Amino acid sequence: NLPWRIFIPIYYHGQPVSWTTRSISNEKGIVRYMSANKQSESIPHKTLLYGEDYARHAIIVCEGPTDVWAIGPGAVATFGLSFTNEQIDKMSRYPVRAVCLDSDRESQKVARKLVDTLSAFPGETMNVVLESKDAGEASLREIRKLRKEVLR
Repeated sequence: NLPWRIFIPIYYHGQPVSWTTRSISNEKGIVRYMSANKQSESIPHKTLLYGEDYARHAIIVCEGPTDVWAIGPGAVATFGLSFTNEQIDKMSRYPVRAVCLDSDRESQKVARKLVDTLSAFPGETMNVVLESKDAGEASLREIRKLRKEVLR
């Protein structure tokens, strides 16, 4: 039912619990990400952080799985611009948190809200705005610099 999409399984503690897909088309009007409905997941994906199994003491919070793939271990995604209380709780457990959402105006408005929310918890929270649109389009130099500064 989901042609021309990349299927992305979502794991929690090494077990598949849900899934999302990403369209391979950049055509206007096409929904980029489509995820499992509640009946198709054993744990709701919006209660998880994609990539958290590979995070240690610091995280770089992104929007989607492709951003996590571009940054590598330590990056996590909220599955879109919205975030849930469960995701905030998970993010707050890391002593170093960098919010790295897309560089457009709407995404940066959400990034500032997320930074404000996470700043209430112990640790360091920062907003990172990449030179490129998002992590998926960032240069290797920019990704290396981000990883060095945040994941130290």
